[in-house]
Amino acid sequence: MLRITIADTPTEQKWTVEGHLVHPWISELKSTWTRTKTARRNRRCVVDLTGVTFIDKSGEKALARLHKDGAELVAAGCYTRHVVHDIENNKVDWSVVRKGARRE
Repeated sequence: MLRITIADTPTEQKWTVEGHLVHPWISELKSTWTRTKTARRNRRCVVDLTGVTFIDKSGEKALARLHKDGAELVAAGCYTRHVVHDIENNKVDWSVVRKGARRE
């Protein structure tokens, strides 16, 4: 299960993502990202991943795409921080989906 909560302020849009960031729910993340693009305008977008407990390769790819589009990714768990570090250092290719899963 995946839950996405969005809070808007005049200077930023903050996303709180909780649960499993895996294939069945990646389409929801992507469609929400696309749907809220206009609302973000030129504001900063922060994606809080501290509540994410599971990320598969399609989740990594989706997060890499959000980062490429300007999102700031915030993580707390050891593995989630590792994923974010790899994304920020261009070690995750957002254009390729690979099979496999990783747990926090």
